[in-house]
Amino acid sequence: MHEGKILPGLRLVGTFLLSAACYFFSFPPFGLFPLAWVAPLPLLLSGEKLSARGWFLLWWLWGSAFFLASLSWLPGTIESYAPVTPWQAFLAYTALAVYLGLYWGVWAWCSCLFLRVIPGFLALSIPFGLLEYVRGHLLTGFPWLLAAHSQAPFKPFIQGAALVGVYGLSFLLAWIWGGLWELIRGDRRLALLSLALPMLLTLWGLVRLGDMQGGNPFDVAIVQPNNPPRTRWNPAWARREVMRTVAMVRRVCRRGELVVLPESAVPGYLFEDPEDTRPFLEGLRGCRSYMVVGTNHWEFQKGRVYLRNRAYLVSPQGKEEGYYDKLHLVPFGEFVPLGRYFPFLYVLAGYRIGYLPGKKGKLLPFPLSPLGIQICYEAIFPGLARAQVRKGAGLLVNITNDAWLGKTLAPYQHLTGALFRAVENGRWMIRCSNSGISTVISPSGRVVASIPLFTRGVLKARVYRLSFFTPYTVLGDWLPFMCGLGVFLLLLREGFKSLGLFDKKL
Repeated sequence: MHEGKILPGLRLVGTFLLSAACYFFSFPPFGLFPLAWVAPLPLLLSGEKLSARGWFLLWWLWGSAFFLASLSWLPGTIESYAPVTPWQAFLAYTALAVYLGLYWGVWAWCSCLFLRVIPGFLALSIPFGLLEYVRGHLLTGFPWLLAAHSQAPFKPFIQGAALVGVYGLSFLLAWIWGGLWELIRGDRRLALLSLALPMLLTLWGLVRLGDMQGGNPFDVAIVQPNNPPRTRWNPAWARREVMRTVAMVRRVCRRGELVVLPESAVPGYLFEDPEDTRPFLEGLRGCRSYMVVGTNHWEFQKGRVYLRNRAYLVSPQGKEEGYYDKLHLVPFGEFVPLGRYFPFLYVLAGYRIGYLPGKKGKLLPFPLSPLGIQICYEAIFPGLARAQVRKGAGLLVNITNDAWLGKTLAPYQHLTGALFRAVENGRWMIRCSNSGISTVISPSGRVVASIPLFTRGVLKARVYRLSFFTPYTVLGDWLPFMCGLGVFLLLLREGFKSLGLFDKKL
């Protein structure tokens, strides 16, 4: 009798670990993207006899385990820049993983209910497409390690982001799970019908890959200085690192038309703090290139000092041509929620000065192409780049300082999230990171050239200004909104059914 209970339990544990491992290794840097097509299936099949509540708890635990493994770099990063103890960093990391796992639990609960009335490929994909979108927006949003990110190496498939965006691709991946599940359960006709959609999308992607040429070309140079992140807090070290960066820029600025430096390339306040930043500007005299430079800006508001994480466009004459202020700030890293209204929260969080957000859709007026800038992890948010392209950006530029992330999975995860902005909007992307990975990304999501992690170097490449709009740029996240409508109607039906309204005869 005990054996009859133990064996199913062991089977469930085994499929739990198998599904989690397959899904984990499907993401970069491992790149085993086909595993993501089948990863949830063993656990779905083992747990199909559970109740909706059982599905919720099982998949909440599964999602939490996945994020605990994938975000294992987070405690060390928190300790690097925040005044917290190791146990506080670990607690914050665990809380985030459990919160993110909750989306998987809600997905499973909804799917279990919907399987009673609609085919599996719809029951799995409709709530998943909505919840991926909600995760990217709720509580400032965290669209990190979206299901679609696992497919980054599979270029024909991810071309679909130009039609439905990254959240739509996550929907289609869940659609594949449902189609394969139908196939395993014996409904071959329904399974083949459902799998036809992602196959057609992939064929369209192959055509798009061969039709991405054209545009107005110009040369760019990316400078990856690989400065240790803490040197900006030591004036002597900071000056030395700045002059090293100047020397790297001078090697390329006479030949390139645009030079891109990373976030926090200039410690202090460029154009506001002459004593500290004069060596940088004077060292660049004689260069004939425009430059994108990451630095800080300070200002007073209501008697309190605030900072802005800023990117300047500097002319060949060393003059300010325009600036972009980071819009989507990192919670507890760059601002404390409600801190503007309750300043004492900054004291409790260990921060003396918070950052202010910039303006959505603002561009830098580079003469050869307006530049759409994303600073740091802004590049993982689809709406920010889309707004810039709709305002005329012909090239996307992501500057970041990933030195805090160390030699972990995080830099690869960050790069993967960013490259989807190029595909969604049909734009070349220049990605400049202080410590790597700095890359040039084509509109198809292909990394054309790169500088490895924790390497000092310069990358020169030719990019193209493009002006057409993709369907995603025009329509935005229409598919998740359709999923939301579907979830609402299905839950409404379940509510009516629980009240017995469908059982009453007229």
